[in-house]
Amino acid sequence: MDLSTLQTSPSAVDELKDDPSYAAMTAVQAGEVYGVLPYNWYTANHGSVMADAYFIGTVLYPDAFSDVDPAKKADEIYTFLVGEPVYDKMDGLFENKVFERISLE
Repeated sequence: MDLSTLQTSPSAVDELKDDPSYAAMTAVQAGEVYGVLPYNWYTANHGSVMADAYFIGTVLYPDAFSDVDPAKKADEIYTFLVGEPVYDKMDGLFENKVFERISLE
């Protein structure tokens, strides 16, 4: 789930909880909903696209990505692109839910 939706009302979390069409999704039923960095907010953030891809790799292909720490990889990408590690700042802006399983309880 793109975490920029936390700033809308209803949020994506609300919709996943309340909308029957979303509740029917296998990922929702299995509790496999994760937060990813927003990547298309006024402009495309290619650093976030790459960081999200590494995180998604760790979820879908854990054996192939077992050596990847998504937060560290995000900081490596951001340091290269913007000159400093900004993962913690971005995570804080989105309720520390970046690269985390989202509870729908």
